[in-house]
Amino acid sequence: MDNPGKTALFVTVEAKFAAELHGELKRKGWLDTESKPHNSEDGRVGFPVVSGLDKGELRTHLTVPHAIIDGPFVARGPVDPHRRLERAVQAWVSTHDISADVLEFLPTKWERLGSLVLLPHETMMLPPWQALSDHAACDSLWKHMAAALKADSLGIQQPIANDTYRSSQVQMLLGTPEVRFLDHGITYIFDASKVMFSSGNVTERRRIGGMDMHDETVVDAYAGVGYYTLPMLMLAGAAHVHACEINPASVKGLRAAAKANGVEARLTVHEGDNAVSLNELNGVADRCHLGLLPSSEPVWEACLLALKPTGGMLHVHMNVEEERIEDWISTTVKRFVDLVERHGLNFAVEARHLERVKWFAPRVRHVVLDLMFLARREGGPPRPPSPFPPR
Repeated sequence: MDNPGKTALFVTVEAKFAAELHGELKRKGWLDTESKPHNSEDGRVGFPVVSGLDKGELRTHLTVPHAIIDGPFVARGPVDPHRRLERAVQAWVSTHDISADVLEFLPTKWERLGSLVLLPHETMMLPPWQALSDHAACDSLWKHMAAALKADSLGIQQPIANDTYRSSQVQMLLGTPEVRFLDHGITYIFDASKVMFSSGNVTERRRIGGMDMHDETVVDAYAGVGYYTLPMLMLAGAAHVHACEINPASVKGLRAAAKANGVEARLTVHEGDNAVSLNELNGVADRCHLGLLPSSEPVWEACLLALKPTGGMLHVHMNVEEERIEDWISTTVKRFVDLVERHGLNFAVEARHLERVKWFAPRVRHVVLDLMFLARREGGPPRPPSPFPPR
């Protein structure tokens, strides 16, 4: 109890009415989120109400059978991580007698990778935060912020490196960039200071993991640390995945995760430039995943040639301006039809589905086009691509 002797007003109900009462108090704005609920020995549950309400008002306006009591006030930490962060920074600033207006520039978003939280570069590079980072006691500030966000490690996500690997760049403030975490039953392991992991694509990762890939051999042209490779193996049930990856740090994480998840026997990692490795995979795949942004076009032809003579599916990632998406679909289908003809392949090309994953930038979407390549009957007429269904 933070303040012995301090009391609060509680509305109590039988446990079976607890959810209904909680919802009613919350809708009316009467629920005091600063105080802990009260559980009595007879099984009743009591919810604290905000100060200023009287018992008569509560009795008149609450529909759930209830009783009203005075009880001890026991403070609870704010559930909202933004409020926890604000309080932590405010307490540190007050303790160190700092007048900086940093509270006006608190991060409103961050990326969580297991026990590591990465704060946004655009916020943490602002002058108030830069001034605090030079403070002699800044280490204690990072500890307070990490505790508020329930993290062990804290860092700043820097812009992606302009290198062959598109490496992650992280300025660590506290702890280690080595992360290991469980996401939908899959363990991921990697060094966040060296490789990228886009938490924002979770819906697409779930969509791919929800497909039926049993008995399929899959090629992942840009495997990374297993962002899509592992869901295809563990959730979609792929028989085998050939994972192409050029970044040694990503390969290290992918191999570690494959071992941790017990899928090593169904994974072949092709380390190095996929311009080389994909040429060694001609005709082996039932499905290819082309997950590079802003464009996966560099591997379109190689992934087409990686499909078995019986055909298969390509998942083509691309950043496209919203108003150009329909035109891009038509152009992409035509491009693959031309590639099929150039190589004398016996495929008809169909656009099966377009997934709008997220906004990549203003007016620009990250999309995934699912293209099906269907083997035509020997001697039969060419099958024209089916029109893409309107959204």
